[in-house]
Amino acid sequence: MLKKLRVKDFTVFADATFDFGALNVIHGENSSGKTHLLKLAYSVVSSLVPAPNEPAGERPTKAGMDQRLGTKLVGVFRPDRGKVGRLARRVQGQKRAEVTANFGGDGKLTIAFSTQSDRAVKTEVLPSAWLPQAPAFLSTRELLSVYPGFVSLYETQAIPFDEVWRDTCVLLGAPIARGPKKKEISGLLEPLERAIGCRAILEGDRFFVQMTRPNAKVEADLVAEGYRKLTMVARLIANGSLDDKGFLFWDEPEANLNPQLIKRLAPLLLDLASGGVQVFVATHSLFLMRELEIQQAKRRKRVNTRYFGLHQGPDGVDVEQGRTIDDSGDIVSLDESLDQSDRFMALD
Repeated sequence: MLKKLRVKDFTVFADATFDFGALNVIHGENSSGKTHLLKLAYSVVSSLVPAPNEPAGERPTKAGMDQRLGTKLVGVFRPDRGKVGRLARRVQGQKRAEVTANFGGDGKLTIAFSTQSDRAVKTEVLPSAWLPQAPAFLSTRELLSVYPGFVSLYETQAIPFDEVWRDTCVLLGAPIARGPKKKEISGLLEPLERAIGCRAILEGDRFFVQMTRPNAKVEADLVAEGYRKLTMVARLIANGSLDDKGFLFWDEPEANLNPQLIKRLAPLLLDLASGGVQVFVATHSLFLMRELEIQQAKRRKRVNTRYFGLHQGPDGVDVEQGRTIDDSGDIVSLDESLDQSDRFMALD
């Protein structure tokens, strides 16, 4: 588990420390760094998981991590000219960005780079072992409909998509878990598939959605995007990509979901977190945050949830954090909703 992340002079963050739990909810206005935080944490975790059949050695090395993490940051953030140094905070003069990720008993990773850095970072502290499970990153839109041929196209052509799209498509294409593994994940998968009434089926290089009512198999492109998003999560659970000791980073999960589906999303996030998946969510939705607290209150055993409010300050983004929404400072969506209500009530 990623216990803590400290960020200095990285993109919009001058100096910020994040103390994470099992479920982490990040909110803030546009350009406050929500997606940057998700992508940074994802890049760090992803770099500490060797790819299948990769000759990575028994443990990470500083020289190897310099290249691995630098290349991952470039692929995920896509800075101009592929220079990782452009991710240092944009202020006058040179800056040295520093990132420290603390994984508790699994060790700590500290890296740094300057505005002059090219495609590598300097690893200063390194965990003694690889992480066991690759993370999953879900962007604001679903990927079932773009899956056909996407991975091969990404690896052979220069296309304007960041690397998380490619990574997630690879995970979606993994075969469905069988045997004991299938029994382990059924507790998460079956309630979700009942709630949304459908599941994803991969035939050849194309996804279909098997609907329960009516009983029909439909091309993914013809299914509403909200259902495709939740079906995509069900697919990642079914093939073991979201499993104990795994990580889920989800940017604006509420996008294209109506309130009824958001009410189904909230218990899913809590179930994943209580099942061993560390969950990170960036959201603008007050409805989702309130639903999480409502669902949390119904549970005998509360999930270790942390809320983070990112707020523009004079010297970069400030962070307020705690165990409840109130601990995370002002919520933009709440303030604007109240202001709109006042303006509506003032109409003649």
